[in-house]
Amino acid sequence: MQRIPISKAAPGMVLAKPVTRENGVVLMGEGTELNSMLIEKLGDLDIKKIAVKGRPLETGDEKTVEQLMGELDERFSSVAEDKLCNRIKEIIQKDIKLRREEEDL
Repeated sequence: MQRIPISKAAPGMVLAKPVTRENGVVLMGEGTELNSMLIEKLGDLDIKKIAVKGRPLETGDEKTVEQLMGELDERFSSVAEDKLCNRIKEIIQKDIKLRREEEDL
C-alpha cells in the first residue's frame, strides 16, 4: 500500500483503503479501481491523498526489507540478551514482512 497525492493517481490504480470525508462518510470503498472520472471527482471533492494497492510511484525514500531489518538489528543490539526484547523484535520483524507482502498485492 502506498499513500499518494490525488494528483499522482492514475486509471487502473486500486484503492487499498476507503476514501472518506472528515466526518467518516465513505466516498469510495476499498478495492475500487480508479478511472479518470473517479479521480477527477475525488479532486473536485478536495481529497488530497489516497491509499492505493502496491507501490505504483517511485518515491526514492522507501526502504527495502533488508534495510528495515538491519535498522531493527541495530536498535535492538544493546538488549540482545533480553528474552522479552528478542520476542518484541521477532514480532516487529514479522509485522514488517507481512506489511510488505500486503503492499505488494
